[in-house]
Amino acid sequence: MSVRGKRVLVMGAARSTGIGRALVARLAGGGASLVIGDAVAPAGTPGTHTATPEALAEVVAEASELAGHPVPATELDPLDPDQLDRFVADGVRHLGGIDALCHLVGATGAGFGDGPLADVTPSAWARGVDWNLTASWLAARAAAAAMGEAGGSVVLLSSYAGLDSTPRAGVVGVARAGVNHLAGVLARELGPRGIRVNTVCPLGVSESHDGVHNPGLVKLAEAAGLSLADWLAERIPLGRGQSPDEVAAVFEFLVSDESSFVSGASVPVAGGARA
Repeated sequence: MSVRGKRVLVMGAARSTGIGRALVARLAGGGASLVIGDAVAPAGTPGTHTATPEALAEVVAEASELAGHPVPATELDPLDPDQLDRFVADGVRHLGGIDALCHLVGATGAGFGDGPLADVTPSAWARGVDWNLTASWLAARAAAAAMGEAGGSVVLLSSYAGLDSTPRAGVVGVARAGVNHLAGVLARELGPRGIRVNTVCPLGVSESHDGVHNPGLVKLAEAAGLSLADWLAERIPLGRGQSPDEVAAVFEFLVSDESSFVSGASVPVAGGARA
């Protein structure tokens, strides 16, 4: 598939799962022009909703080396519409326009509504919905306005939990189901302008790029009384977890012209698991 010449904004490129990092490497290595944005906080900050400054710097350095020129990056709050509008406007100025937005922002953990829904606090519910649904809408809205009548591709990170009623997945499952619905509606509304909107729904990356086990999957495995390896073997027909790059490859396809007639789809990347 070819992304050469594509002008792409990537939000959430330096998160701990490594999907964004793998995607940036694919896009930059494939000849796309990039502008990167992410929420950043120092190491040790509670929650999963931010990247560390060091991680963002590493992603930018890798992308710049692959691209053969400096790749700009912006630290911003993905829930601030004004900051998002400026990020998109800066991307348009730097790239001369945008052809795609890849949005990988999200959050899990007790503070974002993990666990049984009946036990979730209203404040955790609000944070989980904001980071796992509202952020996607705000970014898609800003990118679509910048694409104008030229068309383009919006690809939003969702989750297999948004396709399947997974107990103990908490707010993330509800919010990501909303992202899938959001993409379906936007695909119909924006299709006449040539804008395609899709989501990618991983069941869960079992290890990040630095070998750290996915804490959400570990908790689901523990709730079932299984090790992570046994849970993956039982839950997923392919018998294993997925790598960040296996998810990034689907994003790359949805950015490329090879997916030119794919819109309104929620693509499971789940090793054969069925909702």
